[in-house]
Amino acid sequence: MNISKKYTIGIILGIVVGILTVIGQKYLSIEFNFLANSGAIWLIPAFLTSYYSKLNKGHSAAVCIICLLCCVYGYYGFEAVINRHSFTIGLYTIIWTVCAFGGGLIFGLGAYFANKSSGFSKYCGLNLLPSVFLAEGINKIIHISGYMHMIPAVIMVTVIGVLIYFMINKKHAFEKWNLLSLLLITALGLLGYEILFRITI
Repeated sequence: MNISKKYTIGIILGIVVGILTVIGQKYLSIEFNFLANSGAIWLIPAFLTSYYSKLNKGHSAAVCIICLLCCVYGYYGFEAVINRHSFTIGLYTIIWTVCAFGGGLIFGLGAYFANKSSGFSKYCGLNLLPSVFLAEGINKIIHISGYMHMIPAVIMVTVIGVLIYFMINKKHAFEKWNLLSLLLITALGLLGYEILFRITI
């Protein structure tokens, strides 16, 4: 598969995820509505697209960034269509665009290191996805007073993080460097979510 096809896959996946987010927000019950707009869930297709593409650092990061940008604009574009209003670029669009660039760079490079390297950088790359789910879940638990109506979703996101960690690492899950990378990235992710929380409240 040539590079252009890999970019195309990232674009299509991003748009589809953005559209599905709008549909999920519209039809999921209030307890699980949070899952439809989870930043961690958006990172799954972006990370996996870069991971399975097995590109160099630059292309891996670029594919991930483009996928996340398509998530953002697929979401806001379809939301404008389904709610019958004009598409405008507001504050939240700008915030999530910045997050798409930052998150895409981190997770694209993480996908590269998960594939190409050995040692601690490989562990960090492999454990990005479980860490971001754990960080999002813990952040919601810290601010649980604002999420009392969606406790099942908060628990589910946290549990998904734990399950992904064990699915990825299997018998190596309790090795020192695996656990250290999980704790380190989760802590950094929690800091990022806290900054985002304070910006968007």
